[in-house]
Amino acid sequence: MSERIIGPERFGGAEPVRRTGRRRERWTVGRASSPRSALVSVVMVAAMTAAAMVPWWPVYESPRFVVAAAVAILVGSAIGVIGAVRRWPSWAVVAAVAGAYLVLGVPVAVPGRSFGTVLPTSEGLVELVAGTALSWKQLVTIAVPVGSYQALLVPPFLLGLIATTAAVTIALRTARPAAAALPPALLLVAGIALGVIHDELAVQSGLAFLVACVVWLVRVGLASHRAIIGERPSEAVLAGVRRIIGASALVAVALVGATAAAFVIPPGPREVVRAQLQPPFEPDDFDSPLAGFRRAFDPDVAAAPMLAVSGLPDGAGLRVATLDTYDGIVYSVGGADRSAASGQFTRLPFRLDQTGTPGQSVDITVEVLGYDDVWVPGIGRLERIRFVNPDDRAPVLTEEFHYNDVTGTGGVRTGLREGDEYRARSVASIDDVDLAELRPGGAVLPEAPDPPEELLQLLDEWAPASDPPGVRLAKVIDGFHGQGYVSHGVGDDEPSRSGHSLDRIAELATVKPMLGDGEQYAVAAALMARAIGFPARVVVGYLPGEDPSEDDAARRVFRSDELQAWIEVQASTGAWIQVDPNPERRPVPERQPDEPTIVSRPQSALPPPEERTPIDDLVVEPDTGADDRDDDRAAWLEALLAVARVVGIGLAALLLVLSPFLAIVLAKARRRRIRRRAPTPVERIEGGWHEFTDTAADYGYPISAGATRAEQAATVGGLEPLVLAAVIDRAVYAPDGPDEGDDERIWSAVDELQQRIAAPRSWRERLRAAVSLASFGRYAGNRREAARDLPDLRR
Repeated sequence: MSERIIGPERFGGAEPVRRTGRRRERWTVGRASSPRSALVSVVMVAAMTAAAMVPWWPVYESPRFVVAAAVAILVGSAIGVIGAVRRWPSWAVVAAVAGAYLVLGVPVAVPGRSFGTVLPTSEGLVELVAGTALSWKQLVTIAVPVGSYQALLVPPFLLGLIATTAAVTIALRTARPAAAALPPALLLVAGIALGVIHDELAVQSGLAFLVACVVWLVRVGLASHRAIIGERPSEAVLAGVRRIIGASALVAVALVGATAAAFVIPPGPREVVRAQLQPPFEPDDFDSPLAGFRRAFDPDVAAAPMLAVSGLPDGAGLRVATLDTYDGIVYSVGGADRSAASGQFTRLPFRLDQTGTPGQSVDITVEVLGYDDVWVPGIGRLERIRFVNPDDRAPVLTEEFHYNDVTGTGGVRTGLREGDEYRARSVASIDDVDLAELRPGGAVLPEAPDPPEELLQLLDEWAPASDPPGVRLAKVIDGFHGQGYVSHGVGDDEPSRSGHSLDRIAELATVKPMLGDGEQYAVAAALMARAIGFPARVVVGYLPGEDPSEDDAARRVFRSDELQAWIEVQASTGAWIQVDPNPERRPVPERQPDEPTIVSRPQSALPPPEERTPIDDLVVEPDTGADDRDDDRAAWLEALLAVARVVGIGLAALLLVLSPFLAIVLAKARRRRIRRRAPTPVERIEGGWHEFTDTAADYGYPISAGATRAEQAATVGGLEPLVLAAVIDRAVYAPDGPDEGDDERIWSAVDELQQRIAAPRSWRERLRAAVSLASFGRYAGNRREAARDLPDLRR
């Protein structure tokens, strides 16, 4: 019998063992027949692993993720190849993976804790080891994308390293190399499970991994078939062609099926781990209660009952939220980087120990009437809260309730709604305090921008720096009470601009008479108190508008127009003292004209006229002929041409400079005309809504392209946009389509809303909106949060 050669057990192993047989068997892919074959196998395995990494991208959307994935695949491939060449046992491969993880994990997966982005630090190693066990839960409970935040790159780096090492080892060292597709498949499943709920790359990533797996299985099948056929290369080639054609047909069917399914089946939320877990309460995910302050005073909702409270002490207010972070545009809850103690909200499973907190125990019962926000109103420092809804919402609200003990603010992610009811026990300090006797406390608040110069001048005028801090604070509050007037800018009120940005606060300090509402007075008072030296924060809540009668004293019903904003300052005792800077409501006097600035100039001495001599009187002017008149006419013509030439060059230069802006205006006009003249009524109606949201985006409203019409209307604010959104949704999705003339009526409403957006703006703001590119850029991607102190359409 002829000799047969059996390949070595491992790539790079001992010499082949010769046995008797009828033919010579070649090494299979699982036991790499050559270095070239091993290299091809490693490249294919790396391609499968890279395709399995695609579902992880929407979670990070950062170049750091690409680096972590690439390093994991390269290092895992290297460990698998070296282990196959040197015939390492399994424990040695595991040790190599652990060592590579510890050495490379910090600079790759925790780059913020590395030294020079290359070497690990002791703090980084501690965070890396902790992230090995804790980052998984944090990854599915945090808002995405996460970038390279803390140790959240650990899961894909660790799984990628393990999956690549295992896949390469299986491909090079086992008799079943087809199983090398399993570790990348598990990595793919982990990326889907830990990924986002909505993923636009779902179909593409699945097809990419399918193609990579099919190519790998075809290669394994061809190699196995060649090993069986042996010395009949023609049959091997024919079998290879058949396998390649079959694989191509399989891939083509998958591509066609996936494409058809993407168009036929409407996309929906995926069942992932993130969707099943309760995310933490992040205050910066929600609008500041102060940003929509004036909505409560709209005549349509001003008298609407919001909350019914029993057990509230006389004269005490009901706190909605405490705001301690100011960026010059909006006052919000907690730090913008989520690192401030006031931004950390935790669940309250039972009770808080408020022993040592100054004040008295207060038990209140709150019934939700028209109030519908995420913030849970209360008083003082909470000890215990219990939801007592008559329906089955009580366990849900208890599970979702989060509380921050630094500011005494609570919230539920899904928000309160009519019918909710809860009982709370708190410790509150409601005694009157003499502000002049206060001394500043030592609380550390998030940094805030410097107050405007106009406000500092007003502070020096009201409260000179020579006075003690408490006396200065008392004089500031007296100044607001004495010189301030209240106007919400709605209904019959005097015109008053909304918002509490630095420029609005500067306007409050300079306009005579001083005109605003709690939104401006509270922010101005907080900035002035901080300038004096007091830690100060803004509180939004409900204050009694008038003394309740004896019949309803036990159950106080707060209306929408009883919403108010005040401040809290910390005294040296550590207690936070409530201070109300809002003046009483009284008639607003006429606006005083601006005082003109008188500039004195010295008088100029003119020399006396020269005396004429008799000789000067005898001088006769020369006679000018027709030639002189022609010369004068030619000179005038040349001068006129010179002027026209200069004006023409100036106009050309001006048009050249303004051409980009003119192009933007013309593009918007053309876009409007196309939408207005769309072929179908539905397209014209949808075009009208797009025209409205584009106008709002150009004026600075943070319109999200992926939001619903109702959400976009809520971003703009006001009842009219919400009504328009509802009408458009009904017209677009109605079974019989829109009625005749609906498109014209909707466009008329859009024109009116555009005029209402532009009406309170200055000509500079209108010009800036006309040439803004915001409405073009928002279709390419969501815009970042912009300034949130924008005027409401209800004014």
